[in-house]
Amino acid sequence: MKPPVIPRVVIMTSTITKGLQEMLQGVLAYAQEHGPWRIYQQESRRWMYELHDLKRWGCTGVIAADYHSVEEARQIAALKVPVVVLLQPHPMRQRGYPLFKWPCVVWNSTEVGRMAADYFVERHYTHFAFVGHIYGDSYWSINRERGFRAALRAHGHRQCHVYAPCTAAEQRDWAVERPRMEAWLRGLPKPVALFAPNDRRGKQVLDACLDAGVSVPDEVAVLGVDNDEWICEASVPTLSSLQCDPRPAGYRIAAHLDRLMRGARLVKAEYRVEPIRVVTRQSTEWVAIADQKMAGALHYIRLHAHESGLRVADVARSAGLSRRAAEVRFRAATGRTLRGEIEHVRLERLRALLAESDTTIGACAEACGFAGQTHVGRIFRQRFGMTMGQWRQSVR
Repeated sequence: MKPPVIPRVVIMTSTITKGLQEMLQGVLAYAQEHGPWRIYQQESRRWMYELHDLKRWGCTGVIAADYHSVEEARQIAALKVPVVVLLQPHPMRQRGYPLFKWPCVVWNSTEVGRMAADYFVERHYTHFAFVGHIYGDSYWSINRERGFRAALRAHGHRQCHVYAPCTAAEQRDWAVERPRMEAWLRGLPKPVALFAPNDRRGKQVLDACLDAGVSVPDEVAVLGVDNDEWICEASVPTLSSLQCDPRPAGYRIAAHLDRLMRGARLVKAEYRVEPIRVVTRQSTEWVAIADQKMAGALHYIRLHAHESGLRVADVARSAGLSRRAAEVRFRAATGRTLRGEIEHVRLERLRALLAESDTTIGACAEACGFAGQTHVGRIFRQRFGMTMGQWRQSVR
């Protein structure tokens, strides 16, 4: 009796970024549940010369995670084995290109930009800026900028300061670009909320701020994308980042590859990577409120929101105002009531604690200042459209 044939799947990539690593975790999860699969990584600079060998040594499926030209796409499309595509360049998804019909993963970059804008608007900024990827034609960076600016316009903010694209010399050498970025950062209106399309670019912005003498987050608040802990925690100050979840898309694209390897007909499909939350670190730990007493009140709420006994009267007293005066000024400065702000801060901390710890849901709620799990459960579902358990599962 012949032993069962174990699929041999090749992952073609030159580098493994944080997002790609998490996507491949989804691929691996599928393979472990429905396999086994024999998985190999082939560096893209080598696979261009070795594509013809894949069928010879028994490759049954390919995950193409890194290619940049029409010629590379054409060679992948010519393989006589099933292929799915990760991180597909935007032009390659248009009709007429070699891999137009192939299943692929795409990032919902417009939604990433929208979430970044909402995050900053919620912190009461009125000045905004965007620094794109060093390669100005990076479609994902362009779409994140578009989503960011469109969301700002929807909130009534018409202006966004956009950093000019890099020259060829600047693309090759950060030392060449840095003086221009430093001068640009100094010239921005302050305080300003700045969005970078990924964490690597966000770290460069932080480095430029540090060298230019621009205070972060007091003058410039900086937000990146990917939540790459190594980059974010190694930055000075630490970098806030918008976290996406590529694992579900990786799982689904692996399932599609499995169907193709079993003989299914090739059908075009796109699997989206969605943003899920902002992880706040030092680079955005500031709120742009001109009324200093209300800025102090907000700071007091952030310090004491975890205390279940915190009352609106306590916040008003900390600002040296009557409860009525504090309520009127706080609503004028933020658009929210003091009680609403206390609840908002508690809910944001609760979401973070649910995502980052294994503490029971009840203990998480109590640690964030909520008196009872039933009460907070109802509030959480009304606010976010899911239970606390569903939220925890969605970000794990």
